Order: sequence, then structure tokens, then C-alpha cells
Amino acid sequence: MQVKAYGAHSATTPLAPMSIERRALGPDDMAIDILFCGVCHSDLHTARGEWPGVRFPSVPGHEIVGRITAVGRNVSKLKVGALAGVGCLVDSCRHCAPCQAGLEQYCDNGPTGTYNGNLFGTGENTYGGYSAAIVVDQRFVLAIRHGENDLAAVAPLLCAGITT
Repeated sequence: MQVKAYGAHSATTPLAPMSIERRALGPDDMAIDILFCGVCHSDLHTARGEWPGVRFPSVPGHEIVGRITAVGRNVSKLKVGALAGVGCLVDSCRHCAPCQAGLEQYCDNGPTGTYNGNLFGTGENTYGGYSAAIVVDQRFVLAIRHGENDLAAVAPLLCAGITT
């Protein structure tokens, strides 16, 4: 599905509107309309190409809060209409010892970042939350139970709030 986003085409261009392709909903996936996305300094480092390996175009954003609009047939964690959060990871190999222990952030094969990551099986670049919607495996989605008036303050808790 085509989604509106803000991203950088290179390290020297400003963030600008663009259209990105989101993958089709799989059996374990949730489609989320993004309501809020925090701005982390990591996003800026990436958009400016200040870290090695940035793949352009780059759509940053890993402090995502939104509403679930569709779920795959195997999804049992949350339902359509629920509020959800996505942090800095959207996948892992799921087979190595750390993944089997629920420690995907230590994946022996490298976890997949919400943006500037390699989608397992395809190698396609991942695009983050500076966009209208995202598709994420249910294992990497958190239930958000705050009131709707608090959602803008919830988004940064998915990264910076935890750090501090």
C-alpha cells in the first residue's frame, strides 16, 4: 500500500514529503494508522547520514503511537481499533538463542530496526514512523492504554522516555 511520509532522499537534503510502499498485511501483522511519532536525535543522525550504513531514502521515526486498522488471521494480541505502540525494532530472525529467549534486541543475526533496517527474507529497507501508517508483526507491537489526550506524550516513552 502507498503511504504518505516525510523522509530524506540523501544526507544533504531536508526531510520532505514522499510516498513509500508498505508491505501487505501478513498473517501475524497489524496495520497501524500513525497518530503520533516522537522525534529522537537518532532520527536526525540517520537522516543526516551521520552514522555508517544509512540507506536512502530514509524515513525515520521509532517512537510510534497509533490505532490498529487491520490484523492478520493469526493475530490475537490486540484488535482493530485498539491503540498500539511501536519502538525501535520491528523484526528479528526469531530462531537464534537470544530470539528464542525473548531477547530480540540481541538477535545473533541482527534485529531489524523500525527504520534503516533490512526486512528479513527480502532485504528491503524499513521505513519508520514519520509516515501515515505502518505494518508490523504483532510481536513488536505494544498495547497502549493511556487516554487519547495523552498520546502525544506517550510516543517519546517508546525510546527517549525509557532512556531517561
